[in-house]
Amino acid sequence: MSSLVFFVAMLAYPLALAVRNYGVASSLPGLPPTNAALQLDLTWMHVASDVIACMYGAWCSYKACSARCVVNPPWSGGNPVRRYGVPMAKGAVISALPYVLACLPAVVKTIHDGSGPFPLGSLLVGMSALAMMFVFGFALGVVWGSRWSLVPAAIVPMVLIWVGVMAVRPSFPSGRIFPRLWGSSWGAILPVVDTGIGSEPGLRVNPQAVALRMAVMLLVAFVSVAACAMCSLPWRHASVRVVSCLTVLFLIPAASGGVAALVGPAQWERSAPFTPRCESIGESGMTVCSHPDDSAKLGRYVRYMQSMASWFPPGWVHEHQGMDGIVILLGNSFTPTTSDAQWNLTRRGSEILDGLGGKPIEILTDTITTRTGRYSDLLDISSYVTKAWIPADCAASAAGAVDSQKSLDDPAALTAFVLDQVPYRMRNIAYAKSLGSLPGGAQDKAASVLNDADDETFRIFVRSNMQALDQCAMTPQQVLDDAALKGR
Repeated sequence: MSSLVFFVAMLAYPLALAVRNYGVASSLPGLPPTNAALQLDLTWMHVASDVIACMYGAWCSYKACSARCVVNPPWSGGNPVRRYGVPMAKGAVISALPYVLACLPAVVKTIHDGSGPFPLGSLLVGMSALAMMFVFGFALGVVWGSRWSLVPAAIVPMVLIWVGVMAVRPSFPSGRIFPRLWGSSWGAILPVVDTGIGSEPGLRVNPQAVALRMAVMLLVAFVSVAACAMCSLPWRHASVRVVSCLTVLFLIPAASGGVAALVGPAQWERSAPFTPRCESIGESGMTVCSHPDDSAKLGRYVRYMQSMASWFPPGWVHEHQGMDGIVILLGNSFTPTTSDAQWNLTRRGSEILDGLGGKPIEILTDTITTRTGRYSDLLDISSYVTKAWIPADCAASAAGAVDSQKSLDDPAALTAFVLDQVPYRMRNIAYAKSLGSLPGGAQDKAASVLNDADDETFRIFVRSNMQALDQCAMTPQQVLDDAALKGR
């Protein structure tokens, strides 16, 4: 019964995070978490279960003399490997099993709806953490020799988790170059490390880091068996026995793990140069490109750009000389990994990008580079599109006073007022929800009519009067007489 309680407790936390993944996906129809985002979640989904697994190990070592204990071998003597190794191995498997059961449905759903590879490395990282915590807790219980071993068995993994989240601060890359190997090398040693990567497309757990984690797990298992074996020696004083065994149990893994982290591989590995997937938005002059593993985000931004393109008459960009299209590059996977490269693309990928023309805009994920820092939200993109495609040079001076202007008494002020709201309303329609108040300080009749118009009515008005707005030919009286605004 106690094993069942521990099993359910270890299952609850990763299962709750898996359900949360489903909830995020269901809130955006057709948009499951990307494979990279799921990999990041998998490296966190064992955190609370680590503490429970360590306590379960201490509990099992205390109950191992009972025939009803699920890890109890049918003998009580023999060599240390036979006496302690077998129950440790059985308990490690039992501890890792709920993590896999909780993660597997989310993994299968994401792989089915997305296009990334199976995150085997992330699963192994989480499984090994639970296995190590059980083995360590079991040895701690044997050395401690009482049920009070549950207290240090709870404290030790909490401290390790705190160190992995708060004390280890990996450096965030900035500038134009993005290192191919990135993330703290402590990720292979500690239960979890806050690398701050986010849902980066074209990202995977470094296979070398996974191999190092497996080696650390074997080391912890060996040291734990050795510490248990030391307890059976004929010590003269019990206090000396406890101190000696705990010293072996703590210091050897700590010293070995510290050395391995200092010289070992980084936790994450970025994509090699790739050929992007790109979709053009009709003849609007907009194109969206993504890493091949990021089909979910590609579909999302295609819909966003289709919404933005609906603000402009057909062929608006192509009919105006000197007006460039835009190419949206989704995420830092496009950032080069060497100083001699413009993009992290294959030769074919670079040819595709060059052939698209227009200005490349690489949007921000969770890591800032000089390219992505300017585009952290859809509002940044809609602002760029508005300024580039409706330049309205005639309203440049009025645009500086648009927040302090109390009335729209001339066409330039009216144009500046309308164009100041366009990016916000573009974003609202693309996201299908209102995200705050609108800018502009005017309060006269024309301004009130524009402010009171809903986003879709405003879009129809702008699209119908695009040429007049660009040339500052729209007057306040025309706004009051506009049929689209009257029919709101």
